[in-house]
Amino acid sequence: MEDSNKSEFETTLSISPAHVNGLAARMRTLEEDCREIERNLDGFKGILYEYAGEIPERSRRQMRRTLAEILNAITSMRLELQLPEQVIDLDKMIESRLSHMWVTLHESKSASLRGYGVIPEDLSRYLDPRIDAMLALLACLREALRESTAEAKGRTLRRRRSE
Repeated sequence: MEDSNKSEFETTLSISPAHVNGLAARMRTLEEDCREIERNLDGFKGILYEYAGEIPERSRRQMRRTLAEILNAITSMRLELQLPEQVIDLDKMIESRLSHMWVTLHESKSASLRGYGVIPEDLSRYLDPRIDAMLALLACLREALRESTAEAKGRTLRRRRSE
């Protein structure tokens, strides 16, 4: 009976492309938030931030079940309304994050901090070499990403030639 209702629902509901795209974007955000909660239910301690507090095990189990129900509902909506799945190339996501990190680091140099007041020379001598060192590490990450991308393209070309 459910299958016949589902088919009837799918064939009778007409959604404009604008509504499909808008709803897909909202459901992606909902999914991302659910997954972020899932990842951090046990808390998280970083270097400069922490998700502190303790949620009792019984509550965490209930929250995980409820999050799974929400994710199942999103899956059903995706299938029933034919919402598009967004596919992002891993290398493009990493490149985007690296670019954001590069900007953040450059804005952390002493010259960029002048908007907060006069920069003591000691702070400049301390900060700038450390920021430059992290920028060099970002360059290493970018190079590793470029190498992996070039390697993957080479494998694809060899595979196509052999077909």
